[in-house]
Amino acid sequence: MSKAKILHIITRLANGGADENTLYTINCLGNKKYDIDLMIGKENNSGMMENLNLREGIRLYKIDSLVRDISPLNEIKAVWQMYKIIKKNKYDIVHTHIAKAGVLGRIAAKMAGVPIIIHGIHGITFPDTIHPLKKFLFKNIERFCAIFTDHFITVGEDMKKKYLEAGIGEEDRYTTVYSGMELSRFLNVSEYTLERLKQIKEELGIDSDDFIIGNVSKIQKRKGYIYYLNVARNILSKYDKIKFLIVGSGPYEEEIKKQVSDMGLSKNVIFTGYRTDVENMFAIMDIKVLTSLWEGLPRVLVQAAATGKPIVSFDVDGAWEIVEEGKNGFIVPLKDTDAMIEKIIGLINDNKLREKMGSYSRTKVNNKWTVENMVKEIDMIYAGLLKDKGFKFLDG
Repeated sequence: MSKAKILHIITRLANGGADENTLYTINCLGNKKYDIDLMIGKENNSGMMENLNLREGIRLYKIDSLVRDISPLNEIKAVWQMYKIIKKNKYDIVHTHIAKAGVLGRIAAKMAGVPIIIHGIHGITFPDTIHPLKKFLFKNIERFCAIFTDHFITVGEDMKKKYLEAGIGEEDRYTTVYSGMELSRFLNVSEYTLERLKQIKEELGIDSDDFIIGNVSKIQKRKGYIYYLNVARNILSKYDKIKFLIVGSGPYEEEIKKQVSDMGLSKNVIFTGYRTDVENMFAIMDIKVLTSLWEGLPRVLVQAAATGKPIVSFDVDGAWEIVEEGKNGFIVPLKDTDAMIEKIIGLINDNKLREKMGSYSRTKVNNKWTVENMVKEIDMIYAGLLKDKGFKFLDG
């Protein structure tokens, strides 16, 4: 009778959905049942590390050779460093997250003889948008690691389906646990006064009567911002009083800013930078757009729904779990900007439809998206797997 020792491994902390899920989980799981540690790689967001508030008792291990870029030497070093720590601490469960940490962490855990190995799938590692050879390689790496993975936790049913179709594990080893989010600040947007909305717009240099379309995400290539700009150029050729928001920052930012300038869109495309008050950005939007080329479960769509916004999204994994076609938005084929433009223009021209869809969006946000529910379900998975291994917790 004792506490279960659990190690979470993630490639990096970079203000993403997988990072938030992991931190919520380790900080909120009951410390009467579990001793939890966290292992991360080298390439972390400096701001996130400065504000990293881990629950008392959680040990943090940094693996300098765990990096995103592929490097056989680093991979070997990382596995060896992980193995030594895992072996020394005798963990009962190793729970990995994201592609690189998922592969190397599971190999190290298997080498160390960990009784229970869990992998968290936060996004497809072999999307259709990557080179066929890469897709083939990544799919087969996942098949190999599945041999010694006891359980998979996906953040959406789309991912579960695609992994099973790819021959990665069996269905009884999968559980879908939706991403937990602190949604109260997004739900509270419905209480904003017209004066407050006007102030938020003024801060960004937006007129009170401008129509606002927004995209919220890291500015990276896979977020499809070039398609967003093509949509903007087309719509701005037909309408004057429209602003397009780009809410976020990232490695592709300077390239996208250059594209905006080259396309003559600088007056109508507004870069807000990284925002801690993203709910305020949603508050002033009339339409939320998502142009990502692949996702896990798009948290921004849940947040957009909570703020009561109609949504127009490319057909990426997870979108169908938030958007009901024609009820709170539209899903169009991947990269099909013509279809996206058509749906957006339809919403621009129909105030009543926007209001109706926005109201329905709020009904999509329920308890399955709460942090409490996510942690409870992960706790149940841990407890069930430990019980199967004959583990007994301390009383109470």
